[in-house]
Amino acid sequence: MRTVGTKLVALVTGLFVAGSAYASSETDKELAEMRALVKELGQKVDAQQEQLQHQGGLLQDAQKVVREQQQEKGALSGVGEFWQAIDVNMSVASSYAYNFRNPEPDGGSSGAGLNSGASGLFYPFHPDHNSFQVDQVWFDIGKETTDESRAGFHTTVLYGTTASFLGQSGNLNGPTVAIDTDGDGIVDDFQQGINRRSFNDSTSDYYVHQAFVQYLAPVGEGVEFTFGKFATPIGAEVADASKNWAVTRGNVYNLLQPIDHLGLMASTDIGPVTIGAGVVNQINLLTSSADVNSEKSYLGRIAFAPSDMFSFATTVAYGNESPAVTVTGEHDTSGLVDVLANFTSDAFSAYVNANYAWVEGRSPEAWGVSVAGQVPITDMLSAALRLEYVRDNNGFLPILSSRHSEIYGATGTLAYEIAENLTIKTEVRWDKVNENADGVHEFFSEDEYSPPDNNGTEDQIVGLAQVVYSF
Repeated sequence: MRTVGTKLVALVTGLFVAGSAYASSETDKELAEMRALVKELGQKVDAQQEQLQHQGGLLQDAQKVVREQQQEKGALSGVGEFWQAIDVNMSVASSYAYNFRNPEPDGGSSGAGLNSGASGLFYPFHPDHNSFQVDQVWFDIGKETTDESRAGFHTTVLYGTTASFLGQSGNLNGPTVAIDTDGDGIVDDFQQGINRRSFNDSTSDYYVHQAFVQYLAPVGEGVEFTFGKFATPIGAEVADASKNWAVTRGNVYNLLQPIDHLGLMASTDIGPVTIGAGVVNQINLLTSSADVNSEKSYLGRIAFAPSDMFSFATTVAYGNESPAVTVTGEHDTSGLVDVLANFTSDAFSAYVNANYAWVEGRSPEAWGVSVAGQVPITDMLSAALRLEYVRDNNGFLPILSSRHSEIYGATGTLAYEIAENLTIKTEVRWDKVNENADGVHEFFSEDEYSPPDNNGTEDQIVGLAQVVYSF
């Protein structure tokens, strides 16, 4: 019995050991398989991790490219917006003038032979008889101020005969101007009034007409400050040939009004009313930008524009300097009042421009009025007429060298747009000078090398043709 039990125990023990061994072998196999599987999964995870890192790098590169493109696009957009705000105007004007008094062709330093005779400022931009010329090559670029962009600028540069007169550049060669050196109303000297390059070709003469910066201050409806050199707010006509009805500028413009100023101007709108005030170096015609003394001159302006059809403006210039045209040996306090009314419609446009100039505490004074109108005859053809009167008392205007003088002017102009942006103008102008006392400057003719030395009346007729391309 004991033997059977022992055998049974031995059998069970063997089975248990064998089962354990078998189980251990199976477990090791499974563990090996699991390790292999884990290793394979780890390799796959590592591969996926590398792929994710690679894709992450690609994504970062793509994001970088997108950011750079966005920045570049933004920069280009800013540049585009800037250039969209820029205004560019250009024009080229050439002309031919013929004086029917047929002045002497070689008048020399006396001024005879030039289109305007001795009275050089009558035709400062068209000085030569029977001659072709480049009136001006005009370059104008600027940016207006707005509430969104409060900084602005403007630059105007021109070449040609207009620049020659305005800039007084080149060799001395032009009509004489009478000079009252002591202010007693009597001519004491003569000087060349227009300086041009040799051979009278002023095409390459240049002049900076405007160069200023602007800032629109956020005060009320906005106060705009202009600092630098800017065109005068005085008068109806301007230096730009493409913006005038006539070929020539009128006597009121040439004899009484400045052309540009150098200084500071502030203006603001109050409904339909514009108010402006400025301090500038000079208000003179001949030295409007130069600072000839330690004093400053002042500008005040009020303009009223209730509609697009009508506007009215008054400008006052006042300062301690020489009178508006006369060049004296002293710097007198002088002033100029300008009144301008404009009317514009599809059927008819017109302006009335009146000026009064005086010397404070002294007798020289002058006043003048210019009335002009333009009528469109067809879509391409228009006609304009300008009538003028200027009165000089006690030698305010040096070109006449007379104590009392009257100047009459009539100008008729036809303008025809022969192609887009291209206009041809033909003009006939008549001027008459009536000198009542001590008059020596009258118009030249072929038989008069120098003007007569007595009082009297002289007149002349000049015909002109001009071609203007502007955009």
